[in-house]
Amino acid sequence: MKRSKILSAIILLSVLYSCSKEFLEKKPESTDTQINSDEAIKTAQDLRELLNSVYDVAANLYGGQAQNLMELLGDDVGLPVSQTDYLPVYYRKSDIFNGTIGGRYKDAYLSIYRANVLIMKKDEVSEISEAEKIKIEAEARFLRALNHHAILRMFAQPPGFTANNSHPGIVMRMKYSQDAGVRSTLAECLALILSDLDFAEQNLPDDNGAYATKWSAKALKARFYLDQNKFAEAAQFAGEVLNSGKFALLDSLNRFTAGANSEQIFYTVSTFVQDKISDERGGDFLRYRSDNNDNPSMRASEELYNFIAFDTLDKRKDNWFRVIDKAGIVTYAVKKFDRSFMWIPILHLTEMKLTRAEALAALGTDVSTALNDLNEIRHRAGLDSLSGISGVDLVNAIRDERRKEMCFEGDRTMQIKRKGVLGYDSQSRGAIWNCPGMVLQFPGAENSVIGFQLNPTGGCE
Repeated sequence: MKRSKILSAIILLSVLYSCSKEFLEKKPESTDTQINSDEAIKTAQDLRELLNSVYDVAANLYGGQAQNLMELLGDDVGLPVSQTDYLPVYYRKSDIFNGTIGGRYKDAYLSIYRANVLIMKKDEVSEISEAEKIKIEAEARFLRALNHHAILRMFAQPPGFTANNSHPGIVMRMKYSQDAGVRSTLAECLALILSDLDFAEQNLPDDNGAYATKWSAKALKARFYLDQNKFAEAAQFAGEVLNSGKFALLDSLNRFTAGANSEQIFYTVSTFVQDKISDERGGDFLRYRSDNNDNPSMRASEELYNFIAFDTLDKRKDNWFRVIDKAGIVTYAVKKFDRSFMWIPILHLTEMKLTRAEALAALGTDVSTALNDLNEIRHRAGLDSLSGISGVDLVNAIRDERRKEMCFEGDRTMQIKRKGVLGYDSQSRGAIWNCPGMVLQFPGAENSVIGFQLNPTGGCE
């Protein structure tokens, strides 16, 4: 993404933001008037470059680390190798000193912070139209929602953990401020995220190059509502994306391509310059890479491999997995990310197919569409069509396909939690879905903020 003179202003703003969070020992006072470096944001080009920087940091969050942290809480990955920060997460005993968690937390809130600066400063630039200002705000609010939602999934117990979602959520930063914050309730978090998504959906364009569109907002809404088991809304927004005609299911099992493809709804872009990689946005997925490494730090669980390999017709077994046997010690390596350069699909059509399918099956309102969506996914994987099933059997079949299709993409842990909220005996490697260790611990900087409530410690024993 672009860099410019404005980067120095952004860096100063970011440093001040970091300092305000790390050294607060008392109830903070407003420091809005202390920042004057953002006066450099005076032109339309300045605004656009600041907007690029919001995307830039969001891409850091979604370059594999956020997905990996979520996967480590679930049951699709095995014990990580040589990853000091990953092991406590895998054992569900993360703490305030975990640098990887702290880094991703910082990425999310830095992107949010820049979005808030952008929203605040846009009206001070006279050389752009009102329509362009609204579009810029819509992009900023989409990215703010995307980041808040990612952090909410990682650090808060899911919707339904309490009957009215009164349990702690995360800090919601909805305006430019240097004030430290405390956690809102989950209900408050959901309402604020939805307000951003509503604005984004209404004001983003149909097409916007590699940037967010109204279809990105609709796809994130579908995910947002499925997380809450709100099936009617999830089906509606996934259906609107699917029926738009703007995207198409790939014939290939490879969504992680070295460039654009027809499934990408919202994605990060990696770039080449003079035949060399200049900006790789999927670097942390390479921890799985096994074509050039017979001891990858991230690998599949034996249980997941056997689950997929059970049907010998399933193409995903050979396309996505490599069994490495070294003197009787078996590693279930992952081939899904065996490439050095790829664009990362954050929201894609396969997810929308599976979301609509489950939502419609759960509602029982359009079983034929649900079954058709399911069978499209199965056909691509080389499996036979299912027929004559409905109700719980159909829902379970769709959830099984979701687990297979979305493996290692940061999805599985949320599905375990959703099922638990619905009353299923839902566990991850023997840990119940709502035990304290199934969420990440906040970074230590938050511990110095008066009134900030850390997550319980102690894992899932």
